[in-house]
Amino acid sequence: MPSVDYFLSGSPDAARAALVAAIEEHGFEVVTNPDGSWGVSRGSVAMTALFGALAGRKKQRLVYAVQHLDHQGTPVARFFRESGAGVMGGAIGVSRSDDVFREVSEAVAAHLHGQGHLAHLVRGA
Repeated sequence: MPSVDYFLSGSPDAARAALVAAIEEHGFEVVTNPDGSWGVSRGSVAMTALFGALAGRKKQRLVYAVQHLDHQGTPVARFFRESGAGVMGGAIGVSRSDDVFREVSEAVAAHLHGQGHLAHLVRGA
């Protein structure tokens, strides 16, 4: 499960708002789940079911998530791609899901850094 842990600095509320803004810049919708985590998604289930990876980069259904953690008093946002993300697009869809995850996670890091909200980041497998 690819992941990135963003160790946030500054106001936790402002850092989370910057994180949402960075994710939304890439066409993703961010929704808060009952457990406090965020669902991060874009694309069409119908288009992906019908056309798989041929649905296109922006229309293929991609689903990621963000968990909010605390590491010794430092807020951490873990952005991750669950195994199977992009599977409706077949092998090409899974590869695209990996590529988009990598691109978005790097752009989010740059955005948070530019806003003064990134203290550190750790990439997971």
